[in-house]
Amino acid sequence: MAGRMEPVRNKENQNNDVENQSNDFVYKTGIPTLRSSAHRVKYSPKHRHVNDNQGCCLPHLLCQPLLLDYDVKKYDFQNVLLQVLEECKTQTIGHCSSSSLKRLEDWKVPPQSVTRKHHGGTCEDSQAYLSEQLATSTEFLFLFDNFVENVVLSHLKEQLLSLRSDGEPMVKHTTFYYQRPPTLRLQPGPARAHVKMHNDAQYGHQDGEVNFWLPLTDRTLTKVDLHLEQEDGICTPMQVAVGQVLQFHGTRVNHYVNSNVTPYTRISMDFRIGVEGCFDPHWAMVGTSADHSRRKVQI
Repeated sequence: MAGRMEPVRNKENQNNDVENQSNDFVYKTGIPTLRSSAHRVKYSPKHRHVNDNQGCCLPHLLCQPLLLDYDVKKYDFQNVLLQVLEECKTQTIGHCSSSSLKRLEDWKVPPQSVTRKHHGGTCEDSQAYLSEQLATSTEFLFLFDNFVENVVLSHLKEQLLSLRSDGEPMVKHTTFYYQRPPTLRLQPGPARAHVKMHNDAQYGHQDGEVNFWLPLTDRTLTKVDLHLEQEDGICTPMQVAVGQVLQFHGTRVNHYVNSNVTPYTRISMDFRIGVEGCFDPHWAMVGTSADHSRRKVQI
């Protein structure tokens, strides 16, 4: 089930939730998340070059923020990912602080895992380790593939079919290129750092990609949301609940994630899907290094 977003206006500065709380921070470095993929940018912005082969614009319908509901019992990412995390090295990825009713919100990330090497941390090694654990989890990948193909891609195909003109023949198959595995992000708190405002074109992503953002923890506990910039320049929190996935055009839409000042951990996963006719699987921005593998699927 899909529904248009009705964003809640928020004119406050993205850093206002951390004022007067500096003494309470457990995580004091500038890195907000431990993620399962390395940064894809090799050079500074002035050394990245856009060429004429970066795909073409998506249909307007696919660029609009939209919520999809899914069955959390059928696609139980929370429990499957909790198992993946618990099989990881505690000193690298962390542990669940609750011994009875285990939940992702109670996951504790070691502070050194969100601290750069040159500051005495292990962030880069921890990212590589988490990436490997996710990429080799057959149970998780099986669940993810089913979710993408049966929920997300079927929805995208319906959107594309709805754009057909009267009398226009139906296209039998559409090719999609989806990121696999997705990026898993763990944002522990309380912390000062936030995911800064950006768009994905700055990191080598194409216009022909659609973003999907799926929270795995309760936003009422973590107080963390993905914020999208609207046409009037105001950023709004999307307020996506567990059991929902947000579709948006991250390549061009500026977005950020606010600081997590709570004692809980915010966990989410996200991925991008390239659409046939708009996405070039062979293109890459000069000065970037792709760190996402993709699966080609026809529907």
